[in-house]
Amino acid sequence: MRINVNWWAILVSDLVLFGFGWLWYDALFGRIWMKEVSRVTPQVTAGFTWYPFAVSLVGGFFLAYGLALILKWRGPVGWLEGAWIGFAFGLLIFGTMTWMDYVYSGFGATLGHLNIGFVAVGMGIQGAILAAWRPRAS
Repeated sequence: MRINVNWWAILVSDLVLFGFGWLWYDALFGRIWMKEVSRVTPQVTAGFTWYPFAVSLVGGFFLAYGLALILKWRGPVGWLEGAWIGFAFGLLIFGTMTWMDYVYSGFGATLGHLNIGFVAVGMGIQGAILAAWRPRAS
């Protein structure tokens, strides 16, 4: 079975999510995020290592691919509905599982809100890109 997806849209939405990660975790909420992460993992410091960035790029690619499949199975949708579907999946699946994990781990509500918010909004952005940039019929 061949599923036709737009690989360029997946790649672009991966890169956009990566850039949005910088905006979310540095420019918008960097201080709050670092304070909360340092509280639960004291050895974390602000500094560059390539590994988290590589994982973010690879993970974002698979996230976009999964969302592209969901949108493909859903049928033709506009960018706004694609954004809503991405946001809803991010909130309902990632958010639910993350919140349950955070309750048991003691990571705190602030870190939970930041991380769940990033995924929900980020998947909404990816959903908008993927829905607007449909694959060509084969």
